[in-house]
Amino acid sequence: MGANLKLFLRLGTAAAVILASIWIVTLAGPGSTRAQLIVPHPGTHFLRILIIVLENQNFDSAHRDPYLARLAQQGADFTNFTALGHPSYPNYLAMVAGSSFGVQSDTQVNFPDDGEHRTVANFLEWKSYAENYPEFPKPFLGDRGKYARKHVPLLSFANIQKNGADRIVSVDTRDPHNHFVTDIQNFRNDPQKYPLPQYMFYSPNLDDDGHDPFFSPATGLKKASHWLNNFFDDWFPLDEKMKGTLVVVTFDESESRERTNHIYTVFLGDMVKRGTVDKSYSHYSLLKTVEDNFGLPSFHAGDRDAEPISGIWK
Repeated sequence: MGANLKLFLRLGTAAAVILASIWIVTLAGPGSTRAQLIVPHPGTHFLRILIIVLENQNFDSAHRDPYLARLAQQGADFTNFTALGHPSYPNYLAMVAGSSFGVQSDTQVNFPDDGEHRTVANFLEWKSYAENYPEFPKPFLGDRGKYARKHVPLLSFANIQKNGADRIVSVDTRDPHNHFVTDIQNFRNDPQKYPLPQYMFYSPNLDDDGHDPFFSPATGLKKASHWLNNFFDDWFPLDEKMKGTLVVVTFDESESRERTNHIYTVFLGDMVKRGTVDKSYSHYSLLKTVEDNFGLPSFHAGDRDAEPISGIWK
């Protein structure tokens, strides 16, 4: 965590707001997305967020899975949550930027470093964890094996490629002490010395996210469910030491261009009331909730027009 943010965490809300109005760290010229707005407060409902995105399952299928059904009972279970379109890539862009920028396919785009292509990474301390992401060269901008670049949306932005490549962190699932596990264990042992970022985006590989085998969604769902169970049991226990951390488990889209795009989504954390949420929300609503929680501006029309998620907070 940067020195500026640490100072804000020690300040009261009024002092933080005053400083936020004048303290802007400009790392590039006018209009560049590298101009960083200091966050005026550490978070209204949660201190940090971890978003885990699984792949290509209809709501009913996911909700019938025994482990996912049990997980939904532990938090806010959204029964009317929808993705924004098909295929995957535009949904991922919308999650971090509030817009798909007109993209309608999975063909990767490198968006310029300008004020029209801001993302959540322009305003918060962040890390993007990606399973099997090749560590060299950095940034790696292709696909390899079970790693799919389209599932790591921040890599689509030139600002991240130039200035944030070290925050795209490879996770080796064969290593019980991989980078993600180490970050979580260090935080649990000494949260003051090893704070977690405010914004964490976790991209499982094509096996763990349920994508493969693509033509057998039921098999993919079983693999994703098993992986998620192990994830919470072995890597990320939801206990008192993780207090203040909101965990979101969602899917990028429904199966095979299914038209309603109705998807499973659950919010977990000590700040969340358990129960069913019937109100209509989408990926834009999730981003709007992050903006609302940390006092950020809206980035684009999608999140600007969305409502932040409400009624679930303790």
